[in-house]
Amino acid sequence: METRIFLNHGEKDTQNVKQVKNLYKALKANDKEAVARILADDPVWNVSPGFPYGGVYNGMAEVFGSFYSKLRSQFNSFGAMPETFIDGGDVVTVLGFYTFDSNQDNSTQFVRFSHTWKINGDGRIKGVWQVADTAQFKRA
Repeated sequence: METRIFLNHGEKDTQNVKQVKNLYKALKANDKEAVARILADDPVWNVSPGFPYGGVYNGMAEVFGSFYSKLRSQFNSFGAMPETFIDGGDVVTVLGFYTFDSNQDNSTQFVRFSHTWKINGDGRIKGVWQVADTAQFKRA
């Protein structure tokens, strides 16, 4: 949408960037086996306060059994559209947009996000620190 125009970032597909891209693809496809291979055994999701169900989630059961199941129940559809990947070594920052359809009026909304993914020593993703435009969710 607009992050590529604003940043004009010379993105490199390093191994860590590829791993993060693979995670977005696996999450979108709901490929649980791929997600389990990509994530560390005890991932941590640090979700912005003000975001629906914001807080810190530890481990697969909390991330997928608590956070995502509640989040998906709130919307007709919900997904992430990553646009820009910035390699910082053992962290990869992704700028993009969430897209969701409101349960209330079926309108499609776009909300900015920034995800900073931590990559551990064996190349698996340890977790994410998420920031999003939470005001957009309050209007939905």
